[in-house]
Amino acid sequence: MSMVAIIPAVLLDAANKKLEAAGFGPNNFSVAAYTGPGISHAAFHSWNDPAFEADVQAIAGVVWEISEGNHEARVTAMIKAQGAKWGDRAAALPDKGTVKAGDLLRDTDGNLWSVIQPFSRTTYGAAPETYPALIRRVRDPKVTEEYKQPIDQYDSYSLKNPFTGAADRVTVEGKTYASLVNANVWKPPSAQWQEIDQKTGEPIVPVKTVAAWKQPAGAHDAYKAGDQVTFGGKTYASAIDANVWSPTAYPAGWKAI
Repeated sequence: MSMVAIIPAVLLDAANKKLEAAGFGPNNFSVAAYTGPGISHAAFHSWNDPAFEADVQAIAGVVWEISEGNHEARVTAMIKAQGAKWGDRAAALPDKGTVKAGDLLRDTDGNLWSVIQPFSRTTYGAAPETYPALIRRVRDPKVTEEYKQPIDQYDSYSLKNPFTGAADRVTVEGKTYASLVNANVWKPPSAQWQEIDQKTGEPIVPVKTVAAWKQPAGAHDAYKAGDQVTFGGKTYASAIDANVWSPTAYPAGWKAI
């Protein structure tokens, strides 16, 4: 006897965390399933473990079954019952013939593709990226890849990847970036991305540069409370709004930091 289970991707992170807190895991739901060009579900198979099975059954939104039989066939059937497809079991992208809308196919380089609308590979037989209106590349949610310009919400980058629990990451010219927003279609480097240290894997915090104090011309460029400046070899923060004085001309208007 064994269990197969599936859960919507939006519930995946919480489900994995709950199971890990109970002593199972991490990342129990790890089989990616796709609806169209986007990840919609995650599934798994496990051998007989009554305690684990009870915890899985208690998770909201999970669909499960416990029985005998070939586990791959059962996982495939469960994914299909949710209207999704198992990416790791995708058929080969053909060189000829007609492909159908919703087909999930893998090319000879191992890339996964989702067919947007039916078309003839005999007629449109060039590299699949040539036809973005017909077929769309699907990203591996667990792999940091070279940035590719998203077309719409289906292939945009996310602030929280359900399979990793972290922001989507990409590489550009040898540097790695993590998304700071959802539905991210901008190319790094930009305000929507944060650079990641290649050695530590941690975000690189930009060094804040404090400008030297400059005499304001009037209210339009006066310093606000909290604004920082350097003056006489020291750094100061303005203690008041509408500050047009230097730290020596009006010491009460500034606080050394």
